[in-house]
Amino acid sequence: MKKSLRTFLTLSFLFGTTMPLFAQSGGEDSCKAYMNVMPDHIDPLLVHFQWAGTVPINSFQFLGMWDFGDGFTSNDSCPDHMYSQPGTYTVCLSFSICIGGGLSCHDDTCQTVTVGTIAGIENSDGGLHQFYVYPNPVQSSFFIRSDSHSDVEIIVRNPAGQIVYRSIAKNDAPVDAARLANGIYFIEAHSGSAVLQRKMVVQN
Repeated sequence: MKKSLRTFLTLSFLFGTTMPLFAQSGGEDSCKAYMNVMPDHIDPLLVHFQWAGTVPINSFQFLGMWDFGDGFTSNDSCPDHMYSQPGTYTVCLSFSICIGGGLSCHDDTCQTVTVGTIAGIENSDGGLHQFYVYPNPVQSSFFIRSDSHSDVEIIVRNPAGQIVYRSIAKNDAPVDAARLANGIYFIEAHSGSAVLQRKMVVQN
């Protein structure tokens, strides 16, 4: 009985984590790069990525690199990436692998990813269901974006729970953060009975 040319195995990125791959017989042209892109269900700026390609049987020394399109990269096999600003980014995955006999194969792929979109979420009651802060880390000012049909009250607390800032904020209107010391804060958005919280880092 002839063995299948497509075999499931596990390799690892250099300095990365183990991941599932598919191996197939072939030479220098048998590498195929694919990616799975999974937006986070809670934070619109967070995206989960997964390598999902094919490599030749008996290949070794797998080297891979992600470019998230915002100046950050990773060689993890299944990285999570938090974007600091809403927008559309071109994410690219490039890898190469030794297949023996002095040969190697290489492939890359790119995909457009849009993050920070709340407008497309159905919100029939007009209440507060989602919000986020950008850019994050924060420097002299930051912005919020929510799905609420009205303005929201924002409360910024330090790690001890003390309120260090309080204001009414509109979507995409700047909020002054110059008086906040560097560190980690927790920002709450209040609208009616709804309260949502996010972590915010200040790096003035």
